[in-house]
Amino acid sequence: MTHSLILKISAVIAAIFGVALIFAPNELLAMYKAASMNSPGVYNSMLYGSSLIGFAFMNWAASNEPSIADVRYVLLGNLVGTGVGFLVTIIRQLTNVEAVPAGWVNVAIFFVLASLFAYLYFGKLPKRAGVAALRGG
Repeated sequence: MTHSLILKISAVIAAIFGVALIFAPNELLAMYKAASMNSPGVYNSMLYGSSLIGFAFMNWAASNEPSIADVRYVLLGNLVGTGVGFLVTIIRQLTNVEAVPAGWVNVAIFFVLASLFAYLYFGKLPKRAGVAALRGG
């Protein structure tokens, strides 16, 4: 898979969830058979949705870069974000008695995206641009 395709897939997923969280957060939760949120929960979901829209635009724009080395920091940001998202979702699914079975969809989404971004960042970037960036070089 190319960096362009992975970034576009991530952009589409982020845009879908972002729009849903901005305009219909409780309806999205209902699809998961989860309880509705109160006003502060809706507000925070809308803020998260706006961040997802920002990631969608960033990833779509970065997908047009011909060289993977030119998007290394976009890949790093996506790797960290999806990696932490995976940890949060799997811990919640395994430890929270109120976690709904449909929450495993989120675990799967974050796992797949984190794996794809790790594949690009550690496997496809030139060595100088990939691992060295983690060390600040």
